Amino acid sequence: MTTNSATSGEVAVFVDLENLRYGLLNAFGIEPDFPAIVEKARKYGRPSIIRAYADFTEHPQEITRQLQVAGIEAINVPVKRSTGDRGGKAVERIKNAADMVLALDAMTEAIDADSANKVKVFLLVTGDADYIKLVTLLRNRFAQRVVVAGVPGSVANDLVRAADEEDAIEVPDIEEVDSVTLKAAIVSMVARGPAPLEYWSLRIIDQWTQDVRQSIPGTAKEKRDAIGDLRNEGVLVSVEFDHPTRGRTTRADLSEERARELGYLE
Repeated sequence: MTTNSATSGEVAVFVDLENLRYGLLNAFGIEPDFPAIVEKARKYGRPSIIRAYADFTEHPQEITRQLQVAGIEAINVPVKRSTGDRGGKAVERIKNAADMVLALDAMTEAIDADSANKVKVFLLVTGDADYIKLVTLLRNRFAQRVVVAGVPGSVANDLVRAADEEDAIEVPDIEEVDSVTLKAAIVSMVARGPAPLEYWSLRIIDQWTQDVRQSIPGTAKEKRDAIGDLRNEGVLVSVEFDHPTRGRTTRADLSEERARELGYLE
């Protein structure tokens, strides 16, 4: 379907963060550009509500900070975990209710708009076919306009057909970064410290490399692959130790000798 860039009153934006973020990471190795989503919404009018839904404990803290900077409200929906039995084996069951909360909020917004005789643009940032029912209700029952914005290549065709139109998430052209340069940048970050939480861990290193303030080149996937390479090469060494408050835990020590040997540190 074609995209109409003309403004038309108010825009309600609902972001399925898990679908958006993992879609971009898996297909392109990049994190979401939240300000770009806000700008996309402004093409259709004045954003009256912009919300992103997820269990934010499952995502880096940097994601929440970036949402705040972009003016997007983070709606935390904790994942529910339970243990069941399958063939005599304990199996963990995970129920993600973020999509349900998103749908309920969108319906509430549509009811309010209908009561006020308003037609809003509902910008749904997702490609998940589970939202087809929501899209058809917004359009048919409440006469609202629905635009689907998903990650290219991962948007359900039926979801697009159910909506008024599609306005896909833009993916920038990405130049592949030299692996030695990338690993040297990560090593330099760890070497200059100071380490957060009194020590580095692989998880913390990953979070810091994704923070734009660290100026580490490459996509999110390239950075994670580089951290894995540094561990396999013996540059980052996992060491178990007893922390006075956290108990038995693991830190990631930097072998400066090995880093110099491989040309990652002068």
